[in-house]
Amino acid sequence: METANEQLPLSKTAIAALIFSTVGVLAFLMSGYGYQWGWWGLFTSFRILLPGGAILGLLGLILAFAYPFTNRGDKPGTRGKGLAYSAAFLGLLVVANFGYWFYQAQQYPPIHDITTDIQNPPEFKAVVPLRADAPNDIEYGGEEVAKLQKEHYPDIETLILQVPYPGAFERALQVARSTSWEIVGYSEQEGRIEATHTLPWYGFKDDVVIRVDTADSDSTASKIDVRSVSRIGRGDIGVNAHRIRDYLQRLQ
Repeated sequence: METANEQLPLSKTAIAALIFSTVGVLAFLMSGYGYQWGWWGLFTSFRILLPGGAILGLLGLILAFAYPFTNRGDKPGTRGKGLAYSAAFLGLLVVANFGYWFYQAQQYPPIHDITTDIQNPPEFKAVVPLRADAPNDIEYGGEEVAKLQKEHYPDIETLILQVPYPGAFERALQVARSTSWEIVGYSEQEGRIEATHTLPWYGFKDDVVIRVDTADSDSTASKIDVRSVSRIGRGDIGVNAHRIRDYLQRLQ
């Protein structure tokens, strides 16, 4: 037996709110996955789907908050509280995520090449062919990039391990293998380890090179330098610096 509430028609406002919010979430998510799967380019992802998803989510959120007012006064009642709550949740989710990433993008310098040694950055060899079509090359940006890095990431610096070279290289390689990176190549003789890290969502690829050498002042110690470079994008929202910090912390 239907209750009086179940006999009421569904609110068009609540339905529209849920549609807008749902489509907004899908557009936001697919902006990244669609790019990763090769369905569209960065312009469509960054200029259309990302902001479009946020706008749709905002519209859904507004309509969800408007729903209670459509049932006031002498107008016939409708049902749809559950739809409105769902729409509000989804709309807030996509708007908050868009706002978070937009805010994050403003907090970091427009550089995508981070290294512990700005005077003599570790050099890539094995990953060079893999970056043949990458918009960003592997040439270090020089003093301008170094200055921005020192200003924003003063803690990124060479790590000294109180371990002789062979043990230090083995530890560096083991730690690199313990991450989600794909090891591209390594040479103990050259003291070089290279890897690629594929990021989730957009599938962006960043390359890492680790240089292991004997410490200048102590042959029983070793120094570790790391460089992380994005293949695409002027800035990196701090991803490369975070990757280096995480690796060095694991190494210690």
